[in-house]
Amino acid sequence: MPTAVTGQIRVGLIGAGLIGQLHSMMIRYVADRTEQSVRVVSVADISHAAAESLAARWQGAKALESAKEIIADPSIDAVWICTPTAMHLRICIAAAEAGKHIFCEKPLAMTAAEASAMAAAIKASDVISQVGLVLRFSPVFNVIKEMFAGPDVGRLLSVTMRDDQDFPTRGAHASAWRNDPTLTAGGTLIEHSVHDFDLLTWMFGPATSIYCRTRNLNGADGVEDFGATSIEFAGGAHGQLTSIWHRMIARPSNRRLEVFAENLFVACDADTLGPIVFQRGSAAQEETIAADEVMARFTEKILRERPYLAPIRDRLMIPYAAEDATFIAALKGACDPDPEFAAGVAAQRLVEAAYESARTGVPVQLKS
Repeated sequence: MPTAVTGQIRVGLIGAGLIGQLHSMMIRYVADRTEQSVRVVSVADISHAAAESLAARWQGAKALESAKEIIADPSIDAVWICTPTAMHLRICIAAAEAGKHIFCEKPLAMTAAEASAMAAAIKASDVISQVGLVLRFSPVFNVIKEMFAGPDVGRLLSVTMRDDQDFPTRGAHASAWRNDPTLTAGGTLIEHSVHDFDLLTWMFGPATSIYCRTRNLNGADGVEDFGATSIEFAGGAHGQLTSIWHRMIARPSNRRLEVFAENLFVACDADTLGPIVFQRGSAAQEETIAADEVMARFTEKILRERPYLAPIRDRLMIPYAAEDATFIAALKGACDPDPEFAAGVAAQRLVEAAYESARTGVPVQLKS
């Protein structure tokens, strides 16, 4: 059993890009509401200017040029790995061997085999770990999941999701490395829709079969901008996931979800706050759950399930805040980390099955 951190949690942030900056902000939210129970003490990035800029947001934090310097610091309790995907394997294994607790962004690695090696190193080192599958903290998806757990819903029939985003090398998600096959595990399926594969199986149960088609218009080998994936669920339902990286820079990144069961239809055009449209049984027309009601239902649900999130009640509309607060609570021994590292490995295996299907042109049957 991993040993919980006593006293203030000292954090090393590895990667000062967009996601590293976001996690820094979320850690600050938790620190300011828990008597400074956690603090970023070091930031490492191959761009020293980026590391300096982010470290300056934390009094006394050091700006470093390599993950090795953070991992070698015996005073650091936990690391957040926020680098391009290709760097995750080396950093994660080194951090585990040094006894650092690990939060790792998704996708975990370039391949499922690498992700499994990371999980093995974590298990051998007996450190606390969590993976950044943040959609599990989305208010709308939590409320929808609870709606389909109701007693009169009947059997699940169909799940349809569209995930679209401007090609993330510019605009709000500007990360040039996402079009570099040496740094990224692939395109829209793995670097973005790994969230969706995890979410759909978290909400609706395990998948038994995957059939996928991909397309590449952007010119980088292995970085697809489109994927159409059919998913068969163990419970008998059919799923369809459409993943798109487009060129409409003004269009915000978003997801649309439609779900049919025998006695319930639900649809949502936003992946955080709603509103949610639904129709039940013999009802004559659709109804709407407004965004504020979605938030109220989510707050009641998540605080019932995760009371340790009460200090950030005013930030629960930000899924990343709940995600990081959960890991920090796990470091303190207040809960188990969630999603566990194993969930990231499982999600990567699902995407790898989709890629295999796209290569072979036939469905891939999944092991239970």
